[in-house]
Amino acid sequence: MITVQLESDGVDLPTIDENWISGICENILTDHHHSEAALTIVFSTDTKLRKLKKEYFDKDVLTDTISFNLEEKGEAIDGEIYISLERVAENAKTFEQDFDIECKRVIVHSVLHLLGFDDQNSKDKTKMTQLEDFYLSSTISVDQI
Repeated sequence: MITVQLESDGVDLPTIDENWISGICENILTDHHHSEAALTIVFSTDTKLRKLKKEYFDKDVLTDTISFNLEEKGEAIDGEIYISLERVAENAKTFEQDFDIECKRVIVHSVLHLLGFDDQNSKDKTKMTQLEDFYLSSTISVDQI
């Protein structure tokens, strides 16, 4: 069973349908052979994510998402995802994208990070973007992406 819990820390929850969020998380995880998982997605602020980035990664930078995989080796995924809605809004402006679409992309991106996908070089970033597009296009009309 895959469970997804949504929380807010200093912000209102986005207006994205909770069933969409649970469904896309389940699709991604089962496609990558994980039928058991517990995810908590915390929607928060730039300040909170910057603090987490500094504390856990020793980087004092803004970021849109941080994913923590808390699972023990061989156990079901136990993940915490933190998303800055301020960064999502800024990214949406930068990429001329609807806020909800950008937020959905960041959710997909975050789950991929939990699965071990990385975006630190151009090859890995391209692979992640392709996967994001694949999952988004399966639930959103292609002309919106």
